[in-house]
Amino acid sequence: MQSETENAGGDDAAVTAAARHDYRFLRGLAIASLVLSAAAAFTLNLVDPDLWGHVAYGRELLAEGVLPRTATHTFTAEGYRWINHENIAEVVFAAGFDWLGVRGMLIAKCLLGVAILLTMYGVARRQGVRSLTVWVLLLLVATNLRAFFPMRPQLLSFACCTLMLLLLDRAFRDWRAVSVGGAPDGCRVHWRWLAAAPALMVLWVNSHGGFVAGLCILGALLAGRAVEAIALERHRSLGVVAGLTAAGVAALLATLVNPYGADLVRWLAESLGSPRPEITEWAAPKLKDPVFWPFVTLAAVNAAAWAFTSRRRDWPQLAILVLVGWQSCMHLRHIAFFALLSGFWTPPHLQSVLARLRARAAEGLPVARISPVMKWGATAVLGLAMCVQAADLADRLTKLPVSRKMYPVDAFDFLSLHGINGRMVVSFNWAQYALAAFPESRVSFDGRFRTCYPQEVVDMNFDFLLGEHRGRRHRSDASGPIDGTRVLEYGDPELVLVDRNYPHAVRVMQAEAQKPDGRWTLLYQDAVAQVWGVK
Repeated sequence: MQSETENAGGDDAAVTAAARHDYRFLRGLAIASLVLSAAAAFTLNLVDPDLWGHVAYGRELLAEGVLPRTATHTFTAEGYRWINHENIAEVVFAAGFDWLGVRGMLIAKCLLGVAILLTMYGVARRQGVRSLTVWVLLLLVATNLRAFFPMRPQLLSFACCTLMLLLLDRAFRDWRAVSVGGAPDGCRVHWRWLAAAPALMVLWVNSHGGFVAGLCILGALLAGRAVEAIALERHRSLGVVAGLTAAGVAALLATLVNPYGADLVRWLAESLGSPRPEITEWAAPKLKDPVFWPFVTLAAVNAAAWAFTSRRRDWPQLAILVLVGWQSCMHLRHIAFFALLSGFWTPPHLQSVLARLRARAAEGLPVARISPVMKWGATAVLGLAMCVQAADLADRLTKLPVSRKMYPVDAFDFLSLHGINGRMVVSFNWAQYALAAFPESRVSFDGRFRTCYPQEVVDMNFDFLLGEHRGRRHRSDASGPIDGTRVLEYGDPELVLVDRNYPHAVRVMQAEAQKPDGRWTLLYQDAVAQVWGVK
């Protein structure tokens, strides 16, 4: 016969088991809701201004089998060299839209984002991080990636960066491992994983210019590991340091495996070395930017996790994270790489901090079951939330609308209806849409920017759109003084399509129309665009 104490102990055990069962059930629902919320971040279905061009260039390459060496579809840079560092991405987009259609490509884009998060999740779980902790952080990571997830070649950069970080995780998983006896087991490297990095760089360099960021991250981490090896093992580290150096050199040389060889690297160095004040993605994050507060939140979470963790800090990782965070404060487009690094490197430190806080909060509290009302109420709320999330997710994955508030849809309808076409001065954000709507037309400038336009052509187009831009322009010395009318003469254009969000361009055209000998007349206008033609 059991004593009362034994019965009480059994009751306590039963209560604890039931409470844990309820907690696991609700935790599973919460994780499912977090996963759906994170997936929704990758369903941004706004048409990117350059998407039409990427698809068109990919189709042309597939159809002709020849890589154009000079600028196409333009009348201001005929014969000028074109270094296209996004060939693989454009072929993927062209083939994807032809084979999968719009819905298939939207689903594929969402699945890519989810696959990136699942890779981070797998790495974190191998490090012992709780699932709920991981997905709370990954939702924040996804929120930071959202603004950078339209249909653009940079998606391949995110995929390649994810693969690179996975390779590095596997290569250094036993770095500074501890032997069975508790003594340090040396700086161990799983070389077969690191050996795949150069092959990845070959894919990356032909897909998107973000390979430069990847190469810097890879080089910095390898250098940091080499310094650690020397500090820990001194003369015994020679083999490891030599191997790390060889891996870094091989990855660097792999970037030369592209259709342009060293010319691509030289051009990219020159281009990245020149400021781009006219391009918003190269500006610092601003309070009004949708990604501003998610970035600030992610930076704060990183700071708290790394500052208060009880786990051993990986100093090369921390140094790289700080440097990329600093670059993100300088250039908005680097926030995506900061988010990717955070998803791979921060979870164990966040787990450490949260576990300590949870232990303090629960100290001395009895284990109690959740009441049926609370359990099923929470279940209903989470279930409803998931239904709403799933419905929104499904809706976003079915269409890729062209917004009439962002693009000159009605202006193009007017041009098409009246059979008007010709050499067109157009905002670079609309130029590739114009090429898709009027395949035989040629434009003064487009989103390919310096890849196929000389700086002087870039300057004259921004002179027209922006003028002095409050003194924040970067121009070639050969361009002369700012002149918003030069682009209206260069190459003898026949049409001017003005984005009314650029008031300087509107003023230039109005002034031209008022000249007694002016050659431009207004053909069409609406709230979004103006169309001017030669008299």
